[in-house]
Amino acid sequence: MSDRVYTLLRSRIIDLDLAPGARLQIDQFSAEFDVSPTPVREALNRLVAEGLVTAEPYRGFKVTALLDHDELVQLLRAREALETAAAAHAAIVRDQGTLERLDAVVQRMDELANARELEVKAFNAADAQFHRLVVEASGNRFMVHAFDSLHAHVQISRHYQGRSVEEARCSNDEHRSLLDAITRSAGSEAADHVRAHLHGVLERLKTDHWAERDGDAS
Repeated sequence: MSDRVYTLLRSRIIDLDLAPGARLQIDQFSAEFDVSPTPVREALNRLVAEGLVTAEPYRGFKVTALLDHDELVQLLRAREALETAAAAHAAIVRDQGTLERLDAVVQRMDELANARELEVKAFNAADAQFHRLVVEASGNRFMVHAFDSLHAHVQISRHYQGRSVEEARCSNDEHRSLLDAITRSAGSEAADHVRAHLHGVLERLKTDHWAERDGDAS
């Protein structure tokens, strides 16, 4: 029951069906999902651990605000430190099975990006899978654990609800260049591709998200 409630609430938060700052009432969800309050509370506490929900003493739970610009920069810097090292190690390890899985994910993202209208949820999920596979390809389980603890894609995907086909194509071209460098055992080049890709993520978010917010403010 807790897993089901967690999955439903997590999806709603990421898709912005539950808006940033929205109050989350345990009794309301208990009635909606036809469960006791316990699995709802357990699910909300799991979402607190992911940073998607905030628990306030004596006030209950609410959806965490979107990351601001400075927070997003810090998150991407943490990812850069981790993923550049992981990509360089992946180029040394060159596990064939993981390389094939990475190639399959890139092809899947190509299919999504070549559609007339982008399936944003599917593309974001594949994007997250690609980056995690790169870290897995390092062969270092502690790096994988560190990557998972960032919950980076969960946070970033909340900003990317309006992602365009053009952005998706640009992003996947960067993925392909990274995979090519890993396949050729070019560790330094692979690290450079990760660095450039993450800088590109920030620039695309600046263009889409903060430009839109600045326009709303004016």
